[in-house]
Amino acid sequence: MTVNVKSGSNVPVQSPLIPDPFVPYQCRDNRTVTAFARVEEEIIQKYLEPTPFEYVDNIIAITISDFGNCDKGSFLDCAIVVPARYKDVVGGHYLFEYENEDFAIAAGRELWGYPKKYAELFLEEREDKVIAKAIKKGKEILTLEFDRKSEEIELPGVEFTPHLNLQTVPHPEGKGVIYQNVIARDTTPDFETKYEQSGSIKVKLGGDSTTPLEDFASIEVIGGTYKKGDYYATEKNGWGRIIDRLK
Repeated sequence: MTVNVKSGSNVPVQSPLIPDPFVPYQCRDNRTVTAFARVEEEIIQKYLEPTPFEYVDNIIAITISDFGNCDKGSFLDCAIVVPARYKDVVGGHYLFEYENEDFAIAAGRELWGYPKKYAELFLEEREDKVIAKAIKKGKEILTLEFDRKSEEIELPGVEFTPHLNLQTVPHPEGKGVIYQNVIARDTTPDFETKYEQSGSIKVKLGGDSTTPLEDFASIEVIGGTYKKGDYYATEKNGWGRIIDRLK
């Protein structure tokens, strides 16, 4: 008997978790709330140490984004991103990232090496504020509260794109990995901004044994943004680019 596998880029091949191909996709009216904060350089160095990425700056970005209108599946995304360098490429390295749907976890991790885990995510727009939360096992591990009535704030010009990820393929026969790909990805050239506001923002961070966000509890919050627009992952910019392969 011959089995015709229509989609073989991910498992299960009988009913793949993510569409093949996953790119292109789009999300009209994407909404993102972002906080920018300073942390101790030692904390960033601690998390970069086991990676091939180098320290650049102590300003980090904390985001929650609503991809509810994504044409490949509705989801929300939450991340803590730090500036980083790989050789001559400077961008943003994702330290922590959470999704509220399994296909979104698989797509980001398997295709491009984003360090995605599961969390319940919420983003609510009110007249005076935007509130976004990440919850694991009933505990709020991250909360952003953007003040829509506050004055505009000048924010630091730190680059967080392209995203610099470490796609890791574990060894199926024992400890270690078969290889790791250093991947750069940047969809921002195709984003169409409809609305953007800067202002004051409150940040609360928690953690548990698998989510050590308490390391960032003493951050100095600079300010934040609330942004709306049309997100596009195009054939040109939606895929990742392999910079290097590490054994």
